[in-house]
Amino acid sequence: MKRLDWRRLPPHRVVALAGGLLGLALAAALVLPVLVEPSGAAAGAPWWRDGRGRLAVGLGVLLATFALTLLAVRSLRARAASQDRVAAREREMSLILSGLQELVFRCDADGRLTFVNPAWERLTGRPAAEWIGRPFADAVVADRRKDARRLLLPLPADGKTRSGSLAFRSARGEAVPHECIATPLPDGEGFVGSAVDVTERLQVRGRLQSQLSFTEMLLESSPLPMSVVGRDRRYRIVNRAWEVFSGRRREDAIGGPVGAHLSPLERQEHEARDAAVYATGEPQRYEARVPHADGTMRDVVIEKRALPGRDGGAPAGILAVIIDVTEYRAVERATREARDAAEDASRAKSEFIANISHELRTPLQSIIGFSELGVRRAGEHARLAAMFGDIHASGQRMLALVNDLLDVARIESSAGTLHLERGDLRLPVREVLRELQPLAAQRGVTLAESLPATPMLAKLDPLRFGQVVRNVLANAIRFSPEGGRIDIEADVTDAGQWRLAIGDRGPGIPEGELEAIFEAFVQSSRTKDGSGGTGLGLAISRTIMQAHGGHIAAHNREGGGSVFEIVLPARSGDTIPAPL
Repeated sequence: MKRLDWRRLPPHRVVALAGGLLGLALAAALVLPVLVEPSGAAAGAPWWRDGRGRLAVGLGVLLATFALTLLAVRSLRARAASQDRVAAREREMSLILSGLQELVFRCDADGRLTFVNPAWERLTGRPAAEWIGRPFADAVVADRRKDARRLLLPLPADGKTRSGSLAFRSARGEAVPHECIATPLPDGEGFVGSAVDVTERLQVRGRLQSQLSFTEMLLESSPLPMSVVGRDRRYRIVNRAWEVFSGRRREDAIGGPVGAHLSPLERQEHEARDAAVYATGEPQRYEARVPHADGTMRDVVIEKRALPGRDGGAPAGILAVIIDVTEYRAVERATREARDAAEDASRAKSEFIANISHELRTPLQSIIGFSELGVRRAGEHARLAAMFGDIHASGQRMLALVNDLLDVARIESSAGTLHLERGDLRLPVREVLRELQPLAAQRGVTLAESLPATPMLAKLDPLRFGQVVRNVLANAIRFSPEGGRIDIEADVTDAGQWRLAIGDRGPGIPEGELEAIFEAFVQSSRTKDGSGGTGLGLAISRTIMQAHGGHIAAHNREGGGSVFEIVLPARSGDTIPAPL
């Protein structure tokens, strides 16, 4: 017997079988069951007819449920993303508020704090929770609380931002100035606001105000007329000295045009200077003649400087300073006239000296000649010979003085010239040594020469250079003690110049007179007994050396005495004239 597998039966047979079994059960209990087996199509047709509508409704409900579920999921996801964004923004806003140095707050309609940022804690030293519910004015110093309450007046609720200056009490009890703003919330719910610490701003403003006051004080106290002119060439600022100089009141000048009282030509010059200042930014300094309040024309020096523009841009204007130099120019003119008069007098004096010296030479030559003849013819008449000898010596001294005066006249009149030629300066030195050797021997003075063996080539006028050596060596012989020694040495300086040094063991020269002795008619205080001559020799020597491009100087030597150094550039070339 085969087992019946109901899972493989068609639906109608399953229904029939189920009905049969039910019938058997009922028959066994009531009546005899009758099993009727309809066909598959007949059995399925009612089922399909009744179930088709229900199936369509079920499918519709299923689709609607799926769509609603999908929409719900998307809505939940969007809400979660929105909540995440809001949370992120809240975290970001919280970080921003935490990092702000400014005080941020919110108050209710009664002016009590409902929110403060961490800056409150840093300023007041008290936790933010302690401020919640307290009046906003409690954070302000006592004498400014009225201003704080006025800032939070509930009416009118116009939504306009209000501002005011308040001072908050810090944790150290200091009053810290703040600029505060508050904006009313809609429907009178309260205020939101912030406060910025303006301590540094007030300090900078105070320093700036102090600097401006100091600048204004300097401007007003300056004795120089000053003015500030805009690019429109109208006065912006003038000081008191400008009012005095121009004779115009400040109220009348400010805003007025520049140079309205000047002629078109004068105004054109000043405008050109202004244009140069604007173009280059460099200051302009020039001289002009401008009218004074007293009606006179004054010589002035005007200096103009560009005023820096905003943010380093184009100059905003020009600062002009007027320096009245009328008196200086008058002094210059008087000095120039006095100098010209002095030069004319000096030329007249030099010409007179030259003329009188020439006139004196003729009789002196006769006196010297006849005195020499008298000495020779006096013979055995000793007294007569001595008398003629004195006449001859006096004539020689007078002739030397006349020669010196002639040299001075040549120097001052610039009539003399040097004839420079390439030569060995040892030659004029040795010629002077031979010339003055008898005088040195007469006084018992030794002349110790130490010149190089090779030629000392230089550009020089042998006659004039020999005159310098003669003046210096004659002085050394005159002031050396009897039996003394004079050293004549030559070498090359570090600059490549020839240096001739003549040293004696005389009385020396006071330190304060080492330069003065080279001036005309000046003698050392140690030689004013008449032994120093006219005081012209060294002055003439310095002038000659300067014409050579060299110089002469003196200094004292150790152990007593002095040393005169004659320095001459070593040069070569053709003969050239040079002014003496």
